[in-house]
Amino acid sequence: MEGLLRSVVTDLAERHHVKVLAQRTDDGPWTPLHDSVETAPQFEPFLDGGARVEQLRFSPALRAALAPMRAAALPGLTRYAYSRPRRALAMYLAAVAGPTLRRQIGAADVVHMWGPDLLAYAAVHAAKRTRAVVAISPFAHRGQWGTDPASAGAYRSADLVFPLLATEAELYCELGAATSTIRVCGACSPGVPVADPLALRARHGIGGPLVLFLGARRAYKGVDVLLDAVPLVAEERPDVTFAFVGPGPALRDVGSGARVLDIGKVGDAERASWLAAADLLCLPSQGEILPISILEAWSAGTPVLTSDLDTLRELVDGSGGGMTAARNPRDVAAAVVTMVGDPGRLREMGRRGHARWSSSYTVPAVTSCFEQAYASARKEQERAT
Repeated sequence: MEGLLRSVVTDLAERHHVKVLAQRTDDGPWTPLHDSVETAPQFEPFLDGGARVEQLRFSPALRAALAPMRAAALPGLTRYAYSRPRRALAMYLAAVAGPTLRRQIGAADVVHMWGPDLLAYAAVHAAKRTRAVVAISPFAHRGQWGTDPASAGAYRSADLVFPLLATEAELYCELGAATSTIRVCGACSPGVPVADPLALRARHGIGGPLVLFLGARRAYKGVDVLLDAVPLVAEERPDVTFAFVGPGPALRDVGSGARVLDIGKVGDAERASWLAAADLLCLPSQGEILPISILEAWSAGTPVLTSDLDTLRELVDGSGGGMTAARNPRDVAAAVVTMVGDPGRLREMGRRGHARWSSSYTVPAVTSCFEQAYASARKEQERAT
C-alpha cells in the first residue's frame, strides 16, 4: 500500500498540488490505538518529489479526550472490538477529532484516504463536511481486515471507492458501497531496472531452473508452503533451485536433495537481478489482492505461480502471465514441475505478463485512472450544487 501510494502521489504531484498527511514515516510497530490514543515519533514536513508530506498530529488534549477508546484493547473486550461496537468507536473518533482533521485537510479539492478502519471512518466523515471529493482505497481482505462496521461505514459514505480488482469490488458492494462509487484502477509498479541475470546465476552457481520467493517472510505469504513443496519438486527435478529473497527469519532445513538459497534482504538493484534471473516467481499466499511483486516480475518478463485466491485467479488467469494452484505443498510442487518442464510456455507466460503490466499497471496508467475518477466526481458534485 505504501509503495502504491508513493508512486501515485509523486506522479500526481507533477501536475497538481499534492499534500500527504501521514501519522508516521518510520518502520516502528503499529496498533489500532495509534489511530487515536497512542503517539507516533514526530517528523518535520518534507518534500517527496513534488509532494509535501506533513504529520497528522493530535494534540495531547485531544488524545486525552480519546482515552476511552483504550477500552477496545482491554483483555476480554478485544473479541468484541471489531463487531458492532467498532462503529460506535469510529463515530466517537470522528466527533472528537473531526475539527482537527478538517483543519489539516484545508481547502483540498480531493481527499483520498488510504486504508480502512477507525481513522478511515473519521477522515471520510470529516472530509464530507468540506467541499472536497472524498475517495478511499481500502485494501480490505475478506475475513481478515477492512470488513468491520467502521470500515463499512467509510465505504458507504465516500464519493469514490477504489478497489484494486473486480473481485475486491464485490466485497465493498456487499458492505454497502454504492455501485456508482466503485472505480477499479488497480495497482502500479514503475518496473524494475534492466539487470544481468547471467552474472547473478554464475555468482550463485545456478545452472537449472530458478524459482524465486520475493517478499517479507510472513506466514500469510506462504513461505512454509513453498518450503514444504521444495523436497517434492526435488524428487522429480533435482536441478531446480529455490531462492528466498526478502527480510525475515532464517529458513529451516528442508532436507538433502533440495537446493535452497537463503538470500535475505537485498537492495533494489539485486532485487531486479533476481527477478530477471528467475524462471518464475512463486507466491502461495493466504491473503493477497494485487501484490506489487507480481507486477515487478511481469515488468521483467518473469511469469508467476500463486495460490488460487479469487483475487489472484482474476489477476493471473486473466492476464495469462502465470498459473495458480491450491495452497498446499503438493499442488504447488506439481505446478512448479509443470511450469519448469515447458520452457516455451514459460516464456509465453512471461511475455503475456509483461504485456499486461505495460498496458494496465504502469504508474501513468493507474494515476490516469485516478485523475479521471476525481475529475468526473468533481463535475458531478458541481452539478449537484
